[in-house]
Formats: sequence, structure tokens, C-alpha cells
Amino acid sequence: MKKIILLLIVLLPTFVFGQQFPFMEGYSVNPFTLSPAYAGIHNAKTLFMDYRADWTGLDGGPRTYQLSYSDRIGRVGFGGRFIYDKTDIFKQTLILGTYTYEVKIANEHHISFALSVGLYRNSIDLTKYFNDPGYVEDLALIYGQQQSKIKFATDISTLYKYRDAEAGVLFSNVMFGTVRYSNSDMTYKPLKNFLLHGSYLFAIDSKWDLQPTLILRGGQHVPVLFEIAPTVTWNKRFWGNVLLRTGGILGAGLGGEVYNGIMLNYSYNLSTNVALNTFGSHQVSLGVRIFKPQKNKKIQDI
Repeated sequence: MKKIILLLIVLLPTFVFGQQFPFMEGYSVNPFTLSPAYAGIHNAKTLFMDYRADWTGLDGGPRTYQLSYSDRIGRVGFGGRFIYDKTDIFKQTLILGTYTYEVKIANEHHISFALSVGLYRNSIDLTKYFNDPGYVEDLALIYGQQQSKIKFATDISTLYKYRDAEAGVLFSNVMFGTVRYSNSDMTYKPLKNFLLHGSYLFAIDSKWDLQPTLILRGGQHVPVLFEIAPTVTWNKRFWGNVLLRTGGILGAGLGGEVYNGIMLNYSYNLSTNVALNTFGSHQVSLGVRIFKPQKNKKIQDI
């Protein structure tokens, strides 16, 4: 058991890459989850609550909870995210505030620049292993709860828009230093990572729309993943999508505005490389429009 715990500690940076800024889907209804540069652009004034369960066939698999909200005043967008993630003995909490500013570079061409800044804390809970018959006392494992000191977290993103086309880039952990724990000498440094995306909205007719989204994810010492996810929308109110991600990941999602100002979305992923009941992932997203959107006044070009 001691060897397992130490192995998990060694692998912590890998978990951090996937879970500090986790794979959150449902971005067809809440693109602010995909990139902070979307703050206030789609489904503004809406509080989103997300729950995601990964590796559902494994005891202690990742569980992620997220609250997010974004709005917009003229060219300025703002928003916030609260993320709590737990993977077996690892727990992570992240609070981020986002500020964006949109610049018009040509007729119908706009670029939004976004900066997100917040606080991050990581903890390791070793108490569940102390009653194991094979437990051997180790100086690194004396304390049952190892909490890191609070650190600043940042990400930088941009979004380009032209008519129904959108593309952007996100860099996370750009200025993230080494995390140290209060009760031990353990340290780790989260890996820098990036996300590129692009999408285009095709209006099939007055009722049906098709929007394919392409995503490229990668980072320091992490394999690059490519994802394609087309979404079909009916009457601007109900939608469904499919997903294909490198590494043998398939997925599907379904959602809609089930009531005036209330949106619900469900996403499911599975890996074709392992048993289907082991690595399935489920995500449920609930959006509640807090304020009634108002028509934006025309903004004079700067």
C-alpha cells in the first residue's frame, strides 16, 4: 500500500494536467467552459452548474464540480469559475475570475483578449490508508491531510470572431510556480498546457443549424489530443452532438432549454481501448438564466 501511495504522488502532475483545468464538455451551450475568452458572448447572465464523473468503473475515479457565470457590458466581458475536483486521495480547488476586452480589427472581424486570475489549493488525504495491515510508517506520510499553500493561478486566452466563424487559443498555468505543502517537504509544479479550437455555424434552414467544433489539446510532457465534435441544433432550443477524440474516445451529448431560461445538458464518453464499464465518463450541466438578456446597444468603433 505504501508503494501505491508513493506512486500516486509521483504521478500527481499528470492528474493535475487533466483535472486542474479538466475536460469539461457541454461547451455547445456554455462555451465559457471551453475558453474564458467567451465570457458574456453566448448564454450570458446564466449560472451553470456542472458535475462530471470520469473512470466510473474505478473506485476513486475523478469527480469534478464546477460553477461558472459570465456577462458582458459593451466590449468588456467578465466571469468567474469555481472548480472542485477529487481523484481518490487528491483534492483540488480552483477559483478564477476572468476579464475580457473585445477589439474590432476590421468590418465584422473581432478579437477578444482574456486574462483569468485566481487562487488554487491542492491536498492529499492519506488517512484512508493508515488502517491498512501493510502500512509502514514513513516520515512523508505522518500527517493524514497534506494541504498545499494557496497559489495564484492564471490563464491567458484569445478569441477571433468573423460572422459565424470562431477560433481561439488558451494557455494555462503560464505563471504557475512550484506548489509546496504546509506539513511536509513534498512539492510539485503543474504542467503548462494549451488548447486550440475552431468552429463554424452552418444554418441548414430556418429550424436546423450545424456547428462542427475542432479542438487540439496538449502541453508539457503530455500527448497532443485532437477532437472533433459536430453539434446539431433545432429551433435554437434543442441540440445533440457526437464526439471523436484521439486515444479511442467516443462520445455523445443531448440537451435543450427545457423551460424558459433553464437549460439541461448530458454528455457521455467511452474509451474503445478498455472495458466499456470501466472508463465511461458522465457529465450533467444545468444552466439557470438569472437575468433577462437585453439587446446590446450599438457600440461606436474605437
